[in-house]
Amino acid sequence: MKIFKNILVLIVTLFVTTISFGQNKEVTETQKEQIKEQLEQYFEKLNLTEDQQTKFADITKKYGTQMKALKSSGKSKFKKYRAYKSIQKNKNKEMKDLLNKEQYSTYEEMQEKMKEKMKAKRNK
Repeated sequence: MKIFKNILVLIVTLFVTTISFGQNKEVTETQKEQIKEQLEQYFEKLNLTEDQQTKFADITKKYGTQMKALKSSGKSKFKKYRAYKSIQKNKNKEMKDLLNKEQYSTYEEMQEKMKEKMKAKRNK
């Protein structure tokens, strides 16, 4: 249980970093709670083992760090977008290697729902 809490804290931190990639404002407590709930959904819906949780957290941290570095780079929007797509592709490949077919399918569905929510927020 302690490992789960540590992993959850790590992933919350990484998702906060990812959210800040698309925003310049600070993350509110409400947003942190939403992120925490979302992470709990990932662990629950994917039914990850402790080993998978650790590796999932490592992968998330690795690519979260890359996204943060990309955000602060002086690249043009187009170059950032291309780099973002490359980072996502690599992350998804590692996730596919980590998760079984059923878990990965669920992961993809969850990612797609997240993209739709983000797109809806941008269009408001």
